[in-house]
Amino acid sequence: MRAKVPVNRSTVKLTHYGRKTGKPYRVTIWFVVIDGKVWIGSMKRQRNWVKNVHASGRAELEFGSGPIPVTCRWADARDIERTGEAIRRKYYILAPILMRFVRGEPCAFETDLEPV
Repeated sequence: MRAKVPVNRSTVKLTHYGRKTGKPYRVTIWFVVIDGKVWIGSMKRQRNWVKNVHASGRAELEFGSGPIPVTCRWADARDIERTGEAIRRKYYILAPILMRFVRGEPCAFETDLEPV
């Protein structure tokens, strides 16, 4: 799916849905564009939004012009590393600090969203 994505923006609002209830929840996260697709991820696989998106494979991304439904694919180890590298490049000031303090297992999702 193609949509206008302000790639220079630092965050995106992610709406995810409860695994049991289906209730919508909203968080603000970082994102990157890799090979023409929007990728999202976390340094802690244990976060609820990660578990919910992994369970359903769906979410909505909000860049400021309305929610965009996306399908999310759980990334393999190689893609997690690529996403981590892209995050370190885009957020070069904050990423090293946060990565030092956040303990957990990283994860990433490739969305079907392609910036125009």
